[in-house]
Amino acid sequence: MQNHNSVPGAEIALEGAVNFRELGGYPAGDGRRVRYGLLYRGGNLDALQSPADRAVLESWHLRDILDLRSAGECVKHPDPAVPGAVYHRVCAMRMADGTEMDFSSSGIERLAAEKAAFEKAAGHPVHDYDWFSVLYRQMPFENPAYHTLFALLEQHRGPLLFHCTCGKDRTGIAAMLILLALGVDRKTAVRDYMLTNTYRHEIIEASLRGKSPEERRLQLSVEGVDEAMGAGAIDEILRRFGSYEAYFAAEFGLDAGRLAALRGFYLE
Repeated sequence: MQNHNSVPGAEIALEGAVNFRELGGYPAGDGRRVRYGLLYRGGNLDALQSPADRAVLESWHLRDILDLRSAGECVKHPDPAVPGAVYHRVCAMRMADGTEMDFSSSGIERLAAEKAAFEKAAGHPVHDYDWFSVLYRQMPFENPAYHTLFALLEQHRGPLLFHCTCGKDRTGIAAMLILLALGVDRKTAVRDYMLTNTYRHEIIEASLRGKSPEERRLQLSVEGVDEAMGAGAIDEILRRFGSYEAYFAAEFGLDAGRLAALRGFYLE
């Protein structure tokens, strides 16, 4: 179990994976903080193969696991069963037609076609960075995965683990939305998002070795996260709704009473 006196956002030590952590300890605007031991985030669970890793996973006493990956990704790396936990899978990134965005090897051709259609509509070639920046700004809206997430949160069933493949993009946006709903400020939510670059530093540097500064900027988000891209998704909320409270009410039905109830359970 994570130490309740640990620094908020501290990585949970595992043998087979990096970038697993929880949301406990982050301060909310009303003087309370996010309760420890309720909200976990991470990547592929099939990476947790060792007895030690399984023991850590089972020590969280999870009641729900929300897998934000596509069906194709799950076929390649299926989540193992976790005693006592109900498994849910809802893909958190979608094509323009609403179908799942599949980041497995079998989905690459479909992704290329989707990007080509985006470039045709734009009327010029578009770098992957710019395309994904647009996709990120769309993620907080009408997203079935995040609607499932907030429905689970309102059931007060925790502990809950939500995860994708690397625990950085789909998971990172989900974590920021949860923190903002609980009254954590934007700066702290974005800082949690950016911790991926600390915990995946070696992986990121190996992928960017020998790249120019501009190439590093454009390709960072392949193995890490880009602040402008992630923060852009949050800023889009304010652009459309003017406040986080208005967004949560419109998007998830979290009016003042329901938002207060959510904070009452997840804050201490």
